[in-house]
Amino acid sequence: MCCFRLLVRYLRRNRNRRIECFRLHRKDSLVTPLTPGSTAVYTATPVPAGSLPTKANPATWVSSDPVNAPISSVDELGLNATVAPPASAIAGSTFVLTISYTNADGTVATGSVSDVVVAAPSPDIASFIVARTA
Repeated sequence: MCCFRLLVRYLRRNRNRRIECFRLHRKDSLVTPLTPGSTAVYTATPVPAGSLPTKANPATWVSSDPVNAPISSVDELGLNATVAPPASAIAGSTFVLTISYTNADGTVATGSVSDVVVAAPSPDIASFIVARTA
């Protein structure tokens, strides 16, 4: 049996599994700080593995601080959300992102992650002028 058929069989068998909760993380969290005017992508992984929301009933995201850390976009299944703090965002603002999904049986699966908007780094000094004053 070819790999494609095995994949299709696996997806059909697992597509209706009930989601219990979500594990969340931010892509590039160690490399790029979240600063005013930047963006960050948060990813939710459903538990157990192989369970997925549907396009007809995607997961939803909420930010505890929609002023300083608004959610600007979410993918079609609701598993990836982009947060885009405006240039006017207050540095040091802590926020919590929460994802929720209602399963077909009515049970609700959730997950959350907290993050902080930090001050933009000051620009590097490229050169300076030394002048004699006395």
